[in-house]
Order: sequence, then structure tokens, then C-alpha cells
Amino acid sequence: MSKPFQRIFNAGSILAGLFLLASWWSPRIDPRQFWPAAFLGLVFPYLYLTCLILAGLGLLWKQHKAWLLVLLLLLSAGLFRKSFFNFSFPPGEEGIRLLTHNIGSSFKSNRAPEWAFYHRLNPDILCFQEWHRKSPAFRFRDSLIKKYKHTQLTGTNFWPIFSRWPIIREGELKSKALGNGCTWADIVYQKDTFRLYNVHLVSNKISDQTEQLLQTRDLTDRSTWQKVKNVLRRYKRSLLLRADQAAELKKHMRQSPHPLVLAGDFNDIPASYVYRLLHEDLMDGFLQGGNGLAYTYAGKLPFLHIDNILISKPLQVNRVEIQRVRYSDHFPVLAEIQIH
Repeated sequence: MSKPFQRIFNAGSILAGLFLLASWWSPRIDPRQFWPAAFLGLVFPYLYLTCLILAGLGLLWKQHKAWLLVLLLLLSAGLFRKSFFNFSFPPGEEGIRLLTHNIGSSFKSNRAPEWAFYHRLNPDILCFQEWHRKSPAFRFRDSLIKKYKHTQLTGTNFWPIFSRWPIIREGELKSKALGNGCTWADIVYQKDTFRLYNVHLVSNKISDQTEQLLQTRDLTDRSTWQKVKNVLRRYKRSLLLRADQAAELKKHMRQSPHPLVLAGDFNDIPASYVYRLLHEDLMDGFLQGGNGLAYTYAGKLPFLHIDNILISKPLQVNRVEIQRVRYSDHFPVLAEIQIH
């Protein structure tokens, strides 16, 4: 390797490593104190893959400083597993089958959701987000009611819980953003009771604008930069609302007298403050029982793991499957949960 190329490679590796370190640390920064830090978290999976390639090339070319990148990759490997890919050896024991699915938004390429699909998966509990009369899944509402007990299906409850097991208490946590919030229910399973939260945190609502910007080639056009400003403004507003919502939810969960299951659409990836706040004292079901790629968003933006199932002890997730069916802009997530 020539010395000029070696200097360029080393400088690029150092810069990529610093960005990865900052991205790995960014979930610890409250966006209500410094919101731009959240952008570093958004690019964490891409930075990790970039550093992985650079570390491999550095070792291949016998660049000793590449070992610093290797150490940094090992340090942030846990966050990468949550964000991108996981490999586990679940025990395979059967448990409570829980399905969470944001069913509201749809693309032209999506097909209509089928009751036969949910019926075949045979979940014991279903958590829907964006559930309303215009939702494509609303048409088999009667089939669900016949088979499951449920929380109050009012016109303003967009996050219902359907359960085969008795629901002895329930409530709602609403957000300042219309259509976003949470339903909680205390569910009796055999001789045990656990509390389930079905949550839909505030959406960024920037997917369409971001995809348009990615297709824009003229960066000198004033309208392009106006679109960038609009995306940033909308993202900031949603981010701050989501942080407030997560804080209220965390406060409510700490008062629960029962073990917890938190399921639903976080609208934030694991490399985010919101996920880190909600994940405290809980275990990630995908890390316990998931295999393969972690992404749950079905749109054009790749590698977004934003639908989660988190649990507290003594619960355990034996298996997690992300169902790759295009009924909406989210994939359904199915988990088997045991109470020990």
C-alpha cells in the first residue's frame, strides 16, 4: 500500500470510528436537551457496517490501527444486534403467543390483510396500532370479537388489545399527537397476572419527503433545501413529542404491580434515546429469541427496526418471528412468551 493511500485510509478509518463512537453514545442524550444528537443514532447501522468493512480491509492490509476499529465494533456489537441482525438459540418451548402489528398505513403495492393470516398464526393476544374504521384490518373486527376478549373498542382507541385470557383492569395513556398513545391491560394467565402495554409512539411522518429528497439530484435548487428544512422541522417536533410520551409511559410502567410486556410501534430504532429509556429494566424479546434481519418497517427506508416486544422478569421470550407480509408499512411481529 502506498503511503498517500495509507494516510487517506487511516484518516477515513479514524473519522468513521469517531462517528460510530458518537452514534453509539447518542442514545444517552435526551433530545429535549440537544435534539440534533438523535441524527447520529439514525445512521448507526450504516456507520457500523462501514467500520466493519474498513476494519476488515485494514486487517487484510496489515494496518495495526485497524484493531482499534475492531475494539470499537465489539463495544457497540450489542446495539448492532438490536438494530440490524441477531442469531439466538431459543429453547423452543411453547408459551403465550403475542402478535403486534401496526396495520394503519398502506402502500399501493400492499394487499388487503386477511383474517385467515392472523387466524393461522393462532395468537393468544393481538396488539394492533392505527386501528380505526378506515384501517384495512377493521373489516374482520367481528371475527376478532367472537374469538377474543378485548379492551374498550371506542372510536378513539387506536391501540386495542385482544386476549384469549381474562382482562381484569385496563386503561389508556393518550398523547398530545392525535392517534398516538397506549392501551394497557392486566391479563390473568393461569395463576399469574401480567400487565401488557400496547403502544404507538408519535410518528415522524417524513418517509415520503425523505424518499423524495433521496431521489433529488439538483442540490442547488432552493426548493430542495426548503424541503430539507421542512423534514428537519417535522422530525424535531415529532422527536420531542415522542420523548415526552416515552417519559410518561416509563413513569406509568414503574408503578405496575405486575410483570410487564411492552409491545408496539416505537417509531424509533434501538440506537435512540426513546428506545433506551423504555428498555431500561426490560429485556428485548428479539435479542432473546429472534433470528435474522431485525427490520420491521416495510417501506423504502432500509434497516428500520421500530416495532418491539420488551419484557420484564420473570417473563421470558422463547421465540420472535417477523412476518414478512405486506399488509401495511409495518411487518407483524410474533413472539412466544413464558412466565416462570
